[in-house]
Amino acid sequence: MKLIKGFRDIFPYSDNVIEDSVLWNFIEKSISSKLENYNFEKIITPIIENKTTFNTGIGNDTDIISKEMYEFLLYKDSQVTNDIIYCLRPEGTASTVRSYLENSLFKRRKINKLYYMGPMFRYERSQKGRYRQFYQVGAEILGSKDIFYEFELISLGVDLIKETGIDDFVVEINSIGDINSLNKLSEEVRNFTNKNKEKIQDSDFEIINKNPLRFLDKAIHKYNFEDIPKSSDFISSDSKLRFDEIINLLDKNNIKFNINHQLVRGLDYYNDLVFEIKSDSLGAQDTILAGGRYDKLVSKFGGPETFCVGFAAGIERLILLSSSDVRKKAYERIDFYVAYQKPDFKEFANEVCSRLRKIGFNVLIEYEFKNFVKQIKSADKMNSKMLITIGEEEMNAKSIKIKDMSSGKEDIIKNKNIEKDIKNISNNEK
Repeated sequence: MKLIKGFRDIFPYSDNVIEDSVLWNFIEKSISSKLENYNFEKIITPIIENKTTFNTGIGNDTDIISKEMYEFLLYKDSQVTNDIIYCLRPEGTASTVRSYLENSLFKRRKINKLYYMGPMFRYERSQKGRYRQFYQVGAEILGSKDIFYEFELISLGVDLIKETGIDDFVVEINSIGDINSLNKLSEEVRNFTNKNKEKIQDSDFEIINKNPLRFLDKAIHKYNFEDIPKSSDFISSDSKLRFDEIINLLDKNNIKFNINHQLVRGLDYYNDLVFEIKSDSLGAQDTILAGGRYDKLVSKFGGPETFCVGFAAGIERLILLSSSDVRKKAYERIDFYVAYQKPDFKEFANEVCSRLRKIGFNVLIEYEFKNFVKQIKSADKMNSKMLITIGEEEMNAKSIKIKDMSSGKEDIIKNKNIEKDIKNISNNEK
């Protein structure tokens, strides 16, 4: 029995950091905490959706829809029902918008700040940081055109990157303009490609005919055109003003960034601000986090005109780039290791564990008895913050000995005072 290619198991203490559930869980908790610090609330959508959700949201002619999506036909009464097609979700924004409309979230509050975290699926070539089942975290703000929300998302994106200890990254921003700006840019891309037809592969001309902006996104990486049209030459005065305001806010808040006029993003729904956070450490697939404004997506789904902005980040990539300090901290998850000198002391040791867990500490005890010295070595190996030892002296006095594993400081606590005294010791150590 073997895993399907492009999928993988995630389990404790894997030799491969991207498959280590201890590190994975720590990163997810850190990300969720930071998102909630910005007052985003979690939305959980199914991993299976109707195909039309993504046809509408992403666009029929994208590689995601035409080549990479896992689709399912309904098999009923020994026949395939062709008019119903399900799929595994390839991204999170379209699902979020579908849920936003279906559950009338816009009627509950004017502005919805939502985040999601979970598996996505695309059938593509597996490579560093990219799998056929991959995990994303996304943040979406639905209901406002205020420029400060755009700044907030970029600021949040930078904070999420820093939360995992990544310092080798660059923020790139651009404005692709409003709908009229995009139409003008599309027309100019068509004119440009017709003039350079002999340099462009036939297969890419199919993209140009369907969506010139998607070709522009691809051409940046594939062709060495020096005079290819730039979005900055076509954006409206209103879009230019908005972009200047974003630049001003980022400067005032000391967020470093580069303006990349070739950055357009490859999906149908973007307008005005687009941004990416990249790292050279990932190689060719260098984007960690990406997003932008998408003011027409909700109406494409049949809903009211709704101003939206959001981003998504790959959790695998965050884990791959996480610093050694963050990884070390991930394994310091055990507050107390309880060691007992004799098998007869197990019942008292178990009582101590139960009382500590009830007041919120993470506690490890090994019930398969082994040598006292070996237990103490295990506490060190498992990166426990504190060691509790129960020997003859402690049993006779109905007390426990606590040792801080980093400082070596020791304390004796009476059994009746465990809850109060341990909280005091923990607060002092902090």
